Amino acid sequence: METGNKQFSIEATIDGKRTQIQVTPAETTDGVTFYKCSVGSGEITQIRNDEGFWKQIWGDLSDEEVKSIGAVIDSYAEKNKITS
Repeated sequence: METGNKQFSIEATIDGKRTQIQVTPAETTDGVTFYKCSVGSGEITQIRNDEGFWKQIWGDLSDEEVKSIGAVIDSYAEKNKITS
């Protein structure tokens, strides 16, 4: 996936509140896409889709929050034809 500067915004529920999240796609050195998720100026998590399941690489979000963010990223990617 070309990651470039393809940052986008999504809205997901964090700590029970709808939250605006800035998502920046990035790649590991071996080419695996992951997503840096930030609120304001602070990064809250890094997640990736591993064989159909969203997993947290870094951060302290619950599994449900990670799945929620991942589902919104999937929806955004489908709507905007982003491929990884």
